[in-house]
Order: sequence, then structure tokens, then C-alpha cells
Amino acid sequence: MGLGAMRLTGDAPRERAIAVLRRAVIAPVVCVQNRFALGAPAGERELLRACGELGIAYAPFFAITSAGDSTAVDAIARAHGATPAQVRLAWTLQLGRHVLAIPGTGNPAHLDDNVAAAALTLSPAEMSLLG
Repeated sequence: MGLGAMRLTGDAPRERAIAVLRRAVIAPVVCVQNRFALGAPAGERELLRACGELGIAYAPFFAITSAGDSTAVDAIARAHGATPAQVRLAWTLQLGRHVLAIPGTGNPAHLDDNVAAAALTLSPAEMSLLG
């Protein structure tokens, strides 16, 4: 059984969403799915952090879109012999054990790339550079 969805934008509504997660009394919230990628605003990052603290899974979509600093992504990709999409996916996966990336694709080659991204470990400096 699922529990309704909230469509909120901006930092103030994000704070309300976190408050709802903290006091979910009808049924426990087990997963939050939101658009999230490099360059996500502070409110989105706070929601991701709050989910981790509360033991709630976070499933970002559009995680491998061309967002954030593409120069840094490209440089890190070259250093690892990876694609920019793989770097974005690796970054997403390293945000926390509660983060469950869902990089959809209909292209078998992209599927192989997405699976390979799970083995790409970014250094703390690279994670910091990407934000």
C-alpha cells in the first residue's frame, strides 16, 4: 500500500516536507522519490539528508541529466576512463546508503554503462568538487 505523494518546490515547502516525514503517523514513510542531480538546490539536499537520518530510502530520478558543473564532471570522467553519465551516477550512489538511483534506459549499451558506474568510486575530493 502506498501513501500519497507531495509535489513541492523551493526551500520553504521542502521544510514542510521534512516536517511531514518526521511526524508520519498514518503510516511510516519508507521511500521518497524526487528529481535530484548535481547542482540540486539546498532544500533538496536537506531533504536527502533528513531521509538518511530517518532511515527513509531516497530514490532520485533524472540523476544523470546534464546538471551541475560539466567541466568538473568531464575532467573526473576522463581521469577514471568513464563517461560523464557514469560519474553523475557514481556521485549519486555515493551520497548515502539510503540513496537508490533509478537511471532508466531503453538502450542496452547505456544499461551496461549504468551498471559499470556502481564500481566507480569517487574520491572525497572529487565528491566535494562535484558538490
